[in-house]
Amino acid sequence: MSERITTGRLEIEHETTEEREQVSFDGQIDERSKLVEFVGKFSSGQVVIINLEKVSFINSVGVREWIRMLRKLEELGVKVLLSECSEAMIHQVNMIVEAKGDAEVSSFYAPYQCDTCGFESSMCIDVGPNEEMLRRMEAPQKKCPECEAVMEFNEIPERYFLFLE
Repeated sequence: MSERITTGRLEIEHETTEEREQVSFDGQIDERSKLVEFVGKFSSGQVVIINLEKVSFINSVGVREWIRMLRKLEELGVKVLLSECSEAMIHQVNMIVEAKGDAEVSSFYAPYQCDTCGFESSMCIDVGPNEEMLRRMEAPQKKCPECEAVMEFNEIPERYFLFLE
């Protein structure tokens, strides 16, 4: 079963299967986003995967709404997994500790650039297979999709990977 909800400039797609609850956010999390109202769809013991790949922007009021939503899910006993967190979300989670709450990040996007051809891209990193490296504040290698050269991580690892501590 799938359901699409619009709240301000944010589209939320909620998909329920026998195995899991999948939620995808698309757009901007801001003062128009009413995230707590969405929480009532979940119950204790559920695992909810929230895909944040298409979150392009989150402002301070949006962070407040996001934190309120995470707290409410925690109160309900819902386990939250954050997948494909956009760079916009990672920046907020790194600045405001409560923006991650008790949620677990399974994958996230990070900036890379190719020194050979100049290609720049946000590349997805899976935490599981790279966890040891990430905890040492080292970025995994990524190949350039344009020229196959090894790309360089385009951020300060000690700052960008803070959310993993």
